[in-house]
Amino acid sequence: MRDSITEAPASRLSTPTLFGFSLGMIGDRIFRDAPALLLLLFMTNYLAIPPALAGTAIFIPKILIVFVDPMVGSLSDRLRTPWGRRRPLMLIGGILAGLAIVMFFHVPHFPSATAEAAYISLIIFLGFTGYSFYTVPCLVMSSEIAEGAEERRRVMSWRVGFMAIGLSFSAYAGAFVQALGGGQQGYRTMSLCYGALCAASMLATVVASGGHAITQQAGAAPSVLAQFRLVASNKRYMMLLAVGFLQKLAEGVGYGSFAYFCIYVVHQSLAGIGDVVLASMAGQILTQPLWLKASKRYAPVTLYTVGVLGWCLNLLLWLAMRGQSPFWLLPLGLEAGAAAGGFLMVTLGMLSQLMAADTAATGQDREGVYSGLWLANEKLAFAGGALVVGVVIGLFGFVGSSQGMAAAQTPLAVLGIGITYCGINMVIYLSSILVLRIFARMPEPRPT
Repeated sequence: MRDSITEAPASRLSTPTLFGFSLGMIGDRIFRDAPALLLLLFMTNYLAIPPALAGTAIFIPKILIVFVDPMVGSLSDRLRTPWGRRRPLMLIGGILAGLAIVMFFHVPHFPSATAEAAYISLIIFLGFTGYSFYTVPCLVMSSEIAEGAEERRRVMSWRVGFMAIGLSFSAYAGAFVQALGGGQQGYRTMSLCYGALCAASMLATVVASGGHAITQQAGAAPSVLAQFRLVASNKRYMMLLAVGFLQKLAEGVGYGSFAYFCIYVVHQSLAGIGDVVLASMAGQILTQPLWLKASKRYAPVTLYTVGVLGWCLNLLLWLAMRGQSPFWLLPLGLEAGAAAGGFLMVTLGMLSQLMAADTAATGQDREGVYSGLWLANEKLAFAGGALVVGVVIGLFGFVGSSQGMAAAQTPLAVLGIGITYCGINMVIYLSSILVLRIFARMPEPRPT
C-alpha cells in the first residue's frame, strides 16, 4: 500500500525546527517509561502491595484518561490565544508531568496496602491528565508543521529518535536508584532528578515551537460528541486504532514485566537494563535513515511486519541470557532498537498521513480529536499491560515484599514471569500484524 493521495511538492523543514519539536519526546518517554519500568516493582517490592492490586491501581485511573485525551484534543482545536492553539496547553502539561513523576515515588505512609494503592491511583490520574495536556497538542503540531507524506514521515522519524533518548534515561532509572543507595530514599531522589529533566525537555519544545507559525483556522469546531461520531465513522482510523492498541498493550506487558524478568528469570542487574536500553537507543536512531529509505520502496505493512518479527526474535533470544555476561545483552539491545524503530516509525507515519487525508477529504480540522483518541487508546492499552502483568504473576504465586528484592520466588512464579514477558508479549505483537493487514486493504478517502 503506497500513499495514494496526490500532493504538491512539500517544503522541507530545517534541522533546528525538527530538533526543537523533537526535544520534548525525551520528557514524554521519561514520564511514560520510567514509571512503567519501576512503579509496579516499587509497589510490590517496597510497599508490599499485592501484584494484582498494584496492577489494578495503575489501570483504573487510565480508564478515565480515555475521556480526558479526546477532550484535550478538542480543546486544542478550539482554543484561540496569542500564543497559538497548542502551546498554552503544552506549557501546563509539561509542568504537571514533571511534578507527577516526583509524587509517584513520594508515597506517604498509610495503614493499609489498599490505601497506598488508592493514593497512587489518584496521583496517576492527576499526572496523566497533565501529561495529556502536553502530548495531545504536541502530536497534532508534529503533523501540522509538515507538508506531504514524506515530510510527515521525516518528522515522525525524528520523534522516534528522541523517544529512544528518553527511553535510555528511563532505563537507567533503576541503576540510578541503586547508585543512590537503593530503598525508598533512592527512589525519591531519582524521581526529583527525573521529574526536573522531564519538565525541562517538554518546556524546551514549547519554547522552540514559538518560532514556527501555524495557521489557526477560523470558525467554531463541532462539539466533542459530534466529533467522536465523525471520527468513529472513519473505519480506517478505527482499524489503525486497533493496531495501536495491540502494539501498546504488548509494550505495556513488556515494560511491566521486564524488571521482574531480568531479576528473577535471567538474573541480570537493574544496572544492566540501562546498558541494554542504551544499545537499543543506538539501534533505533542509527537505523532510522534505513527505515526511511525503505519506506519509499516498500509498503508500510511490509515494514511493520519485518519490525515486529524482529522484535519477537529478540524475545526468544532473551531466554538464552540466563546468567550470561552483560556483554551479550548489548547486541540484543541493538537488534531490539532497530526492530522497534521500524514499526514505531511506520505506525506514526500512517497515523499522520491518515489525519492529513481526512482533512483533505472532508475539509474539517479534526486532528486534535484524532490525536486525543489515539493517545488515550495508547495509555489505556499501556496501563492494561501493567494489569496483565500484575494479574498473571499473582496467579503464578509471586510474593511481594517491603524490603526490596528480599522475597524468594517459587519456580512456578518464575515461570509465570517468563511466560508473561516472552509468551504473552509475542502473541499480542503478532496479532497486531493481522489487524494491520486488514487496514492495508481498506480504501483511502479521495480529497474533496
